[in-house]
Amino acid sequence: MKLSQVRLIFEVLSSIIRTVRQIMSIKFLIPISILVLMVGYGSYIQWDRNLSEFYEQEELMNHIPKVGRDNGYISSDSCKSCHPNEYASWHDSFHRSMTQAAQPGNIYGNFDGSTIYSHGMPYSVYTSNSQFRVKMPDPDIVMAMYGKKMKLNKSQVPMVDRQVVLATGSHHYQTYWVESPRYDTLMQTLPLVYLMHEKKWIPREEAFMRAPGDEHQFITQWNHHCIRCHSTGGNPGLQKPGTTRAGELVSEVGEFGISCEACHGPAEDHINFYSNPINRYADHASSNKSKEIVNPVKLDHKRSSEVCGQCHGVYIDNNKNAGVFKYDGIQYRPGKKLADYRKYIFHPETVGLDKTHEEFISNEKFFDERWWEDGSILAGGREYTAMSVSGCYTKGEMSCMSCHTMHSGTKVDQMRLDITGDSMCTQCHSEPEFTTSLVQHTKHETTSEGSRCVNCHMPRNSYALFGAISSHQIQSPNIKSIAKHDVPNACNLCHLDKSSNWTLQKLSENYGLEKTSFDHQYKDVSAAVRWILHGDAKRRAITAWHMGWQPAKKISGSGWLAPFLALNLKDTYGVVRFITHKALSTQTGFEDFAFDFLGDKESLQQAVTQAAAIWEITFNNDIPEGSNVLVDDSGTLNHSLAREMLINRDRSPVTISE
Repeated sequence: MKLSQVRLIFEVLSSIIRTVRQIMSIKFLIPISILVLMVGYGSYIQWDRNLSEFYEQEELMNHIPKVGRDNGYISSDSCKSCHPNEYASWHDSFHRSMTQAAQPGNIYGNFDGSTIYSHGMPYSVYTSNSQFRVKMPDPDIVMAMYGKKMKLNKSQVPMVDRQVVLATGSHHYQTYWVESPRYDTLMQTLPLVYLMHEKKWIPREEAFMRAPGDEHQFITQWNHHCIRCHSTGGNPGLQKPGTTRAGELVSEVGEFGISCEACHGPAEDHINFYSNPINRYADHASSNKSKEIVNPVKLDHKRSSEVCGQCHGVYIDNNKNAGVFKYDGIQYRPGKKLADYRKYIFHPETVGLDKTHEEFISNEKFFDERWWEDGSILAGGREYTAMSVSGCYTKGEMSCMSCHTMHSGTKVDQMRLDITGDSMCTQCHSEPEFTTSLVQHTKHETTSEGSRCVNCHMPRNSYALFGAISSHQIQSPNIKSIAKHDVPNACNLCHLDKSSNWTLQKLSENYGLEKTSFDHQYKDVSAAVRWILHGDAKRRAITAWHMGWQPAKKISGSGWLAPFLALNLKDTYGVVRFITHKALSTQTGFEDFAFDFLGDKESLQQAVTQAAAIWEITFNNDIPEGSNVLVDDSGTLNHSLAREMLINRDRSPVTISE
């Protein structure tokens, strides 16, 4: 809306009031007229004062994908008047703010003139005239370099000044996108991440679990990837061959972020129909609700879960839909059968080899980046894929809504408030051994963390966002998985001081399972110690996180943990160093331990030495009986064995596709 349009509105308003006064000759309209004009004039003055900001916002919107598209998307603001409570609870969620235009109030990064290096190239962030900007190597040329379309050294890439136009992320960290003047609406990566809790910029490659040297993964465009799940009704808008703008991107979204229509479907017909009060009252008396919007809660457990699964799963577009998305955007609509649009991929260890996975079986990397070796989900954000192979879903009626809600739940994780804790499970599993006689089932005291359903059946062995999160592949501790695949399990992630063989023995004794032994050169050492010293990067990350987890520290003792965390302060993976420092900060004496996980080798080694010195002073002998943690009662570390395990560490490259 331009200033001239604002003036016109108030002129028309004044004319209407004068006309009504003349026709009706009612004196009390005079003060009302004056009041309306005063309010209007005040609003006009405010518009005038903020006109420059208004035009800046309008200019920003010209550089990003069009908001508001056809196919029935009409935006969440249209839902507010009839559904104020639902709108308010959604508006306060992290889903809503997952992607936002780069304007004050939406940006958490400190654009203070700092220069951050990503893969040896400088990026200087600053603000100018309420814009967020960055001086950076030309992202279009960098994209061409990594796409093998242009041969240049990094030092030869010309520097440009780009405006940051979009932000993705609103909880743990935020990443940003810059305009591309060469390609209409193309959003290029600013390869930096701002850690919100730490108030720190880091290069994007250090924010994810990536094998060293895996650089090209960070050259991406919002229009091709993030538009799928970090917006509603996304359409890359690639112009088709034969058109006047063939090959160009004219992207559009129904709305930035995950909004009402992402879960309920396009609402234009619904709103147009129910905006008429006659239709509303007539519909109440009718059994034909033809204009009702899709409500996931009212769908069966599979269809309702598929609404979440459209983003929280491992999939590819099916043959029919594969060529449609890039031209016409997302075709799936809530309430429809997801399999009609996508092919969901499952690990062969879980579902067995079948024709739907033949094209992936030879691609070990694809599975390694998303699953553990036993077929359980490794990468966070794949909760639907994990749940959909769980017995609670395949044999029961568990859905995402059994535990989560987008409305009136917790802001973090969207957990329901009406059903909490173990009651989420006992709403189906109501037998005495799961309720009144719990010890019979868990072999732990009723109040123990070992008697909490999720700790045993949804262990935190999935990785995402610098930490361990609950697996949604609901299952019991698996002897085969422990003995054959050595996947971090619920028992050893809580009993950090115990070996894998101890766990196998307990499972066999307590639940009558087949006796199995764990064959490994360090089989008698605590599984947690073995994983953090000898394991690959994903095992080190998951174990380090649990060494800072209070329930595990309580049952396993915590005075012996520091030296193993200290040794990982110089890990070759930045994310492992970050998680390790967080866990170390929970130990006695390390509450204020300063550490830069992106420091050089010398500073990292200094941190290891400093941490070891602190531990020697603060050690307390709280090691449970029967433990083998390479630390004796006097606090002496078995340096020779620890060093041997480090030398023989599994250095297989690890990449996790969060």
